[in-house]
Amino acid sequence: MTRISLYEPFASVFPADLFANAVAGSSWPEWSRSIPAAAAPVSRGLASTHTLAMPVDVIETATGWTIRAELAGVAKDQIDIQIDSNTVSITAKRERKSELKDGERLLRGEIASGSVMRSFAMPAELDESAASAKFEAGILTLELPRKQAQLARKLAVQ
Repeated sequence: MTRISLYEPFASVFPADLFANAVAGSSWPEWSRSIPAAAAPVSRGLASTHTLAMPVDVIETATGWTIRAELAGVAKDQIDIQIDSNTVSITAKRERKSELKDGERLLRGEIASGSVMRSFAMPAELDESAASAKFEAGILTLELPRKQAQLARKLAVQ
């Protein structure tokens, strides 16, 4: 299942409730000073709006490409990699573990859970049989060699 999320480039600068308050007629907050982290209000167990992210590095090598994807907190068995011709797709799933003991309560929940998918179209066909994947310390490393071009062969007439 693919999760699609709306990219909001100014979400960290302009809180979502800011515009709701402005529309309702309340005054705008002072923009010239920032709130120190210690003075920031504590979320009272509300679910976070953070989504699972997969930042990647795509590196071209002499023989093909290397893709490194950051998947912190994802189990190895929750990663799916598909290669089709010149396209590689990475899907990962992270489940939130909320094991609270008696007397505990969640004050702030920012660890994202859910599914994420990234797909890359490479400029040449990939050699699926020679491709490899390694997952270590939260980093998935894919080695994707180019498919060798088929050389033309001469047929003998019999």
